[in-house]
Amino acid sequence: MILVTGGTGLVGSHLLYNLTKKGLKVKAIYRESSNLDEVKRLFRFYNDDAEATYNRIEWVEADLSDYFALETALEGVKQVYHVAAMVSFNPGESDKMLETNTQGTANLMNACIACKIEKVCYVSSIASLGKQIDGGTIDEQVEWQPDDHRSAYSYSKFRAEMEVWRASKEGIHTVIVNPSVIVGPVNWKRSSGKLFYSVKKGMPFYTKGATGFVDVRDVAQAIVLLMESDAINERFILNGENLTFKEFFTMVAMAMNKRPPFIKVSRMITEIGWRLNLFLCFLSGRAPAITKDTARTAHNVSAYSAKKFSERFNYSFIPVKDSIENAVNWFRMIGN
Repeated sequence: MILVTGGTGLVGSHLLYNLTKKGLKVKAIYRESSNLDEVKRLFRFYNDDAEATYNRIEWVEADLSDYFALETALEGVKQVYHVAAMVSFNPGESDKMLETNTQGTANLMNACIACKIEKVCYVSSIASLGKQIDGGTIDEQVEWQPDDHRSAYSYSKFRAEMEVWRASKEGIHTVIVNPSVIVGPVNWKRSSGKLFYSVKKGMPFYTKGATGFVDVRDVAQAIVLLMESDAINERFILNGENLTFKEFFTMVAMAMNKRPPFIKVSRMITEIGWRLNLFLCFLSGRAPAITKDTARTAHNVSAYSAKKFSERFNYSFIPVKDSIENAVNWFRMIGN
């Protein structure tokens, strides 16, 4: 029996699809507010026999903040895929995100230790990795370092990883993956779906920033490969391609028959922009559309290497262009 946290999210739903297609017994944690219909729609997107595949999932209502509910969910389980996480760059949600990502992971790892789970895969993020001083490519050896430009999300994922490594010292076999920006079918208002929605509305602006992108199908397949392998207490970067934000948004725009971004925005403009937006949101009570973290990230230039994983498993990642087309086809299917 396998347990998946975050089963209603972008990675979690694809992971559930992969596991159930293999005929494996799967439990999935969900919260009362979760929308299970989105998982069903995703299964239908990939499979004509979606209902039968979906019905193989045993849904268990639990929250990462509830240790005893986690212990109950782990009954009969041998492996755990910890995919659940809160992603926010809203300063007002920093404490909540730290509690969810860090303390929630600590609760889960403690429950895994108590229930003698054999192996855990934690889906982290490139946000928890370090930066190359010389601007070189980032690999698994580049360690996270605190500095003034670290987002609360980055800190929360780094702290969560520490809880996973702690569990490894207490006898749990673990593996951590650090995906870059994950692209795939998802709600407009969640994850990378927000990027597609911005292009759909018409986004003329771009910055000089660059980062890595990876297909969600690759992430789901990679973590299954790792859990079925002899990899223990290691981390692996998962990254398909390194692209500038202009290159990525241009690909999205072309796939959606929209005009690509054509106005370059300087760092000074974004620094003014997030401050002005924060002030207006303070007056209106709305969540900020642009924050200090997102404004500064938009200008960061980072490149990531998935050489370790690719060579270990002789694996070729899906081109980002194909990932974008897959996501756009999904948006068209659900009527967005």
